[in-house]
Amino acid sequence: MQRGTTRLKERFTNLALSQKISLTFAVFFLISSMQQLIDHGQLSNVFHLAGWITMLVFLVFALFDNLVVRIVQAGGLILLSFLVITVTRSPSSLAAYVLLSIGLTAAYKMSLFGRRTLPVLFIIVGTAVALAVISGTMYGFSMMQRLNIVNFVLVYLALLFFIFEEETLSLRRQRDTLTRQAGELKPFATLGGNIAGLVHDFKGDVAGLYALASIERMTDNTETADRIERYADRLNRRVESILFVATAANHHEPEPLDLATVLQHVVYYFIEVNRDLKHKVAINLEVEPELTVVTRRNALMVVLENVIRNSIEATEGYSDRTVSIAGTRDDDGTVSITISHNGNHLPRALDATGTVDVRRSDYFKRGKSDRPGGTGLGMINVIRALEVADAQLHMRNLAAGVESRIVFPPAQ
Repeated sequence: MQRGTTRLKERFTNLALSQKISLTFAVFFLISSMQQLIDHGQLSNVFHLAGWITMLVFLVFALFDNLVVRIVQAGGLILLSFLVITVTRSPSSLAAYVLLSIGLTAAYKMSLFGRRTLPVLFIIVGTAVALAVISGTMYGFSMMQRLNIVNFVLVYLALLFFIFEEETLSLRRQRDTLTRQAGELKPFATLGGNIAGLVHDFKGDVAGLYALASIERMTDNTETADRIERYADRLNRRVESILFVATAANHHEPEPLDLATVLQHVVYYFIEVNRDLKHKVAINLEVEPELTVVTRRNALMVVLENVIRNSIEATEGYSDRTVSIAGTRDDDGTVSITISHNGNHLPRALDATGTVDVRRSDYFKRGKSDRPGGTGLGMINVIRALEVADAQLHMRNLAAGVESRIVFPPAQ
């Protein structure tokens, strides 16, 4: 029972704001309609039936989270508040202004005002004040009563704006800090500042092994020479993989990168050297031959590291933990890296019925994460890296798991 309650709570928490608003209004109209049914024993008039219909409409709205639903919700509440203002005959009734505050708050939180927040707010609040004065005059409110209403509306809505604007300013400061930190685009899994020197020491040892193999070959000990060279080749490939990824932060100029080589280095660096993952996660790597992309190595490493790590974490708890990585060139000349897994789906808050454009998604830009204890900072860094690399990242649910597709524009 407790597990079911916890799961239901988590599902509600992961819903988008518009979905939570729809569910809240659906519950309101359900309780109101039930009360009317109990009081009258039947649906006595069309208004009682309208309550049930409205509840069903909000339940349908709760299944979706898109721009149309958000506009209908916020716009409907604001227009309804205007209507209630014009028909309110009591100077002490504040229901219309509560509705207006809910509509404005929802629109503000869902970023429906865009960059013109203040002008739009001034227009809406000014309209509400004008309607309050006009309706008060029509229904015979005294001058003081009308002034009290105007005073309440202005102060009440101003306080709400200051409260939410302070939160926005705080988030903006955090975003600016993250942007400055992300400017360096350093991969998270660096092995330390001395890694380059360490790897060069290893390469010296590799050179020694090749020299030893040559000596063995000169003494006609071919079998031993071949064995030493095989070990040297394997060690050299591993050293090259570590050096390629660990020093990516120093490569911030566009350069031609062979994707087969890049992905082999990345898989070794992030997976094969990890004891907890090496024998638990199967990596299927398929890249078209001679597939090259011109981009910044540091930006590419940031994107690949985060997407691959998130894919691996999404398979936790599954008996078959498989991550597939493919590199392809499309007919229009774009180059794609597709990373898919058979684990958890995208969170419902992403409206995962279609393809999610990560660079345009408000979910990721706000630093959200569906993982327990997650901060969402990794995806903010990914968005920054995608912008620098002029690349796109699209994600969509599969029958089992998620597909992430990194797309680079055609070479100029």
